[in-house]
Amino acid sequence: MNLVFKKLAVVGFAALLAVGCSKNDVANNGEAASNFPKRDIEIIVPYAPGGTTDTASRALTSVISDYLPNGYNVTVVNKEGGAGVIGTTEVFNAKPDGYKIGMTTVGPMTIKPHTDNTAYSPDTVEPIMQVVATPNVLVVQKDAPWKTYEEWFEYVKANPDKFTYSTTGAGLTQHITMEAFSAKTGVKLKHVPYEGGAPALAALLGGHVQGAVIQTVEAMPQIESGQIRALVNTGSFKSKGLEDVPLLKEKGVDVASDVWTGLIAPPDTPKDVINVLHDSFKKALEDQKVIDTFAKLGVEPSYAGPEDFAEIMKKDYDLNKEVLKAAGIIK
Repeated sequence: MNLVFKKLAVVGFAALLAVGCSKNDVANNGEAASNFPKRDIEIIVPYAPGGTTDTASRALTSVISDYLPNGYNVTVVNKEGGAGVIGTTEVFNAKPDGYKIGMTTVGPMTIKPHTDNTAYSPDTVEPIMQVVATPNVLVVQKDAPWKTYEEWFEYVKANPDKFTYSTTGAGLTQHITMEAFSAKTGVKLKHVPYEGGAPALAALLGGHVQGAVIQTVEAMPQIESGQIRALVNTGSFKSKGLEDVPLLKEKGVDVASDVWTGLIAPPDTPKDVINVLHDSFKKALEDQKVIDTFAKLGVEPSYAGPEDFAEIMKKDYDLNKEVLKAAGIIK
């Protein structure tokens, strides 16, 4: 009996140990690998409906149930305000379980933390993936005296503070990029901010400014119609249809900044939950329906995984801090 009892005890202990290991495995790996998600997910878009960020989010969510485990959906919720800060803050404060994530952009993630003392910064959120990136382009009127970047650069170098250019607003990506350009080259330009790309372009077409720095997607119709001329691309890659427009880096100026959009999760979201979200949204980004929707917007998918997206955010965050200080916008 003692022998039988000992054998039963050993078996019982082994079973208990196995259960314990199983629980530890679940704790270490999280629930996502087999159980996430168990319900629909919410994605916060920090802008009003209708913009590029909102439309891109809705394109992804329109097909995401085909790629998420268990076939659940993702609902887009618009929480505009504070130039993207309100919605991004809500994501930052959300429970880190993967059921509330966000779509963020350059402004609220890499500029506003310097100017608005936000609760979050790039290193306090969990990057999922970059979705879209759009470079900016410096454009002038079709009858402007500068046919090339070199001709324009010689002019602005010899005539400090004479060249006026419009952007989508003070302290935003286009403005900061040109401030970085000035810091690198020593040239002095006169910035004229407007409330968005459309009025910035209208100011150029109306002759109120000599140039405009706007997203390539906003400039393309007028470039194609011959109303304006693109002199240089201030981003990190060339847009479709503008392959002949040089990058600043190709002209020896180490400045490159894109208007990107990407998915983030609250801090401390488990790694395996991030993996499920990443893998599902990456497949959605490759879906032809999404690609076609993006094409109608004039943009292309621009994927970067969690680690690369984190590097992109950090690089822009550090650069923007430096430029904002140089421009006197922050101390």
